[in-house]
Amino acid sequence: MKTVSVVGPKKSGKTTLVEAMVRSLKKHGRVGTIKNMPDHPVEDRGDTKRHFDAGAEVVVGVGQDGVLFKVARGGGFEQALEELRSNGVQYAIVEGFKRSDLPKIVLGGIEVSNSIRAVNASPPFDGDLIEELVGLLISLPEL
Repeated sequence: MKTVSVVGPKKSGKTTLVEAMVRSLKKHGRVGTIKNMPDHPVEDRGDTKRHFDAGAEVVVGVGQDGVLFKVARGGGFEQALEELRSNGVQYAIVEGFKRSDLPKIVLGGIEVSNSIRAVNASPPFDGDLIEELVGLLISLPEL
């Protein structure tokens, strides 16, 4: 599974960027997302619903109550990645988890490890930028 994380400060456009990438990426294979929600209850609405509505096959929310896989709870980030793998996801986009070892697309000029592309734009994002970011994800090695 090829995986990238989209990171940045609150209100920097992370969810909007993930939605656009999912819409573009789904023509290349099965897409899943993971949303980091450390200060929120895990529920089947809000940003995780936006990921699903954009076309992600599997959406996992990781928050204060554990992990949401549609309706089941429990586990953490590694279990969330495994849930995507076990559902045949080929491309995973993780929103958040800036301290992870994943390759990252960075919004808002924050400093993180493993940055593969800084995005110095805000929504709405240009179609050429989305295609470039999708191409970066497609070119990554399998995790």
